[in-house]
Amino acid sequence: MDAITLDQFTVFLTIIEEGSFAAAARKLGRAQSAITYAVHKLEDQCAVQLFDRTAYRPVLTEQGRALLPRVRRIMEDLGEFRIQAKSMSQGIEAELVLVVETFIHLSMVAPALSAFHVKFPMVQLKIISVRPQDASRQLQEHDADLGLFMLAPKPQTDLESLLVAEMDFLAVAAPDHPLAKLPPHFPKEAMRDHLQIVVSNPKAPDDATIYGVVGVNQWRVSEVRLRYDLIKQGVGWGSMPRPMVEADLARGDLVVLQPAQWDSSNIMPRFKTVVAKHKDRALGPAGTFLMAAMAQELPGDMSAPG
Repeated sequence: MDAITLDQFTVFLTIIEEGSFAAAARKLGRAQSAITYAVHKLEDQCAVQLFDRTAYRPVLTEQGRALLPRVRRIMEDLGEFRIQAKSMSQGIEAELVLVVETFIHLSMVAPALSAFHVKFPMVQLKIISVRPQDASRQLQEHDADLGLFMLAPKPQTDLESLLVAEMDFLAVAAPDHPLAKLPPHFPKEAMRDHLQIVVSNPKAPDDATIYGVVGVNQWRVSEVRLRYDLIKQGVGWGSMPRPMVEADLARGDLVVLQPAQWDSSNIMPRFKTVVAKHKDRALGPAGTFLMAAMAQELPGDMSAPG
């Protein structure tokens, strides 16, 4: 069994595709005796008869039909192995690590991810959800190739970034929350007396990365899904990315809070979502394509599947 070769599998499949030993010999450019010998050796090593030769044309036996899908799978895997090895020899990455801030909905980059899979089907993509501000940190520490996150107010000179989209945040509460019963344009001060659920980095030394905090009483959670759950249960109010709560708003499970103003504006601030990499980390063809695709900045010769 250990002496089975890929060439024997090739002969086996060619006979099935061409319909006879003679046709397989012509297709492979070999003598028919060489084809017959390869089949005999394969049958000896498998200890089963693969073809019934009593008819005019060889017909698969029951054992041959059972083994056919496995042989095809082995040969398909070999083809994929060759494609991936060739890609790697051309400098195409074997794997990319993309860190995504928990605020980000992957729906905004789903077309880019689909195009990436079509263009580079052999490149493994590892997507990791991280807390706010951890995405840029992991890029800085070279733990990831690309990061998808909301742009920090202070420019990070060691990162290169491209704009993906601008994200709206909405202040929301459960429909039975006291703030939800207030009419539109109520004084912002009314929000200070109610528990606000805030997402913060537990390792951060201060509140420099927290925005839109007006509540005197605050609960701090480490990621946006925890805040979402607490708000839906009516424990407190908080700001949420619009894509994460649109379905809840449509069903009436959450209500948008509309204070008269936020700081100097009458709406909550919008945040830029960017895809970024570290300036010192060179991306290969796959990483370059994915970054450009998420930012919708693909040049013409990169947009078509390869």
